[in-house]
Amino acid sequence: MPGPADGRAPPAYHRGVETNTGAIVRLGWARALGLSDDALDAGEGRPVVRVPARDRVMVLRLWDRHVLVGPDWFQQRTQGVHPRQLEDGPVLLRCCEGHGARLVGQTVLAFTDRYVELDGLEDVPVADEPAAVAALERACPPDDVTEVGLAGLGRVFVTLDDRDQPTAGAGYAERQGILGHLAVLTPPEQRRAGHGTVAAALALNDALDAGLVPQWGARADNVAARRMSRRLGLVEVGVQTTVALT
Repeated sequence: MPGPADGRAPPAYHRGVETNTGAIVRLGWARALGLSDDALDAGEGRPVVRVPARDRVMVLRLWDRHVLVGPDWFQQRTQGVHPRQLEDGPVLLRCCEGHGARLVGQTVLAFTDRYVELDGLEDVPVADEPAAVAALERACPPDDVTEVGLAGLGRVFVTLDDRDQPTAGAGYAERQGILGHLAVLTPPEQRRAGHGTVAAALALNDALDAGLVPQWGARADNVAARRMSRRLGLVEVGVQTTVALT
């Protein structure tokens, strides 16, 4: 395949994103977990990395790397168990029997390094003032507001209708200085109209402009959120299953 017209070699890809993007994702998660920068690198190395923790158990997969977070007893119980099995919530709970475990949930992780192109995106009325965010949150169920945490994000985009009323909101939180974790909030009466996708596209493109790799986390059973993720061009490459210990 010939290279670009400027003579540069075409980018190398690794399962849906450029190889360099994959390296940035691994680096961000390695630092978040307190690991060495190269702990989650692709290629040769440990397929399973174990991280001590006292108050939680977590199984993380990014591409072909697994991270098992948990106390010593958990690390001992899971010796010899294939980490893919531990991604399953009920299986993970059984490994925590006798320790007051509660399944928090399973999140599918997706990333992209490509801008979203939507007709008319640059003409969408947008606000980022706290008053607009507050108005949007008042129109949404409290549980959704708490889960998304839009008001606490570093960058927020609230899309408006022709009466300047909020139709959706999205934003991102910067993580480890290299990832932009996306979140979207849409009032129930505005769903299925594309408003959430538009707001998310604005946030995603802004994260790329800021030099961050957009990251999306959706509950595994949230079909609508995962469908929106795919429409935005994000590629699912990981799973995070978490259990809280009491």
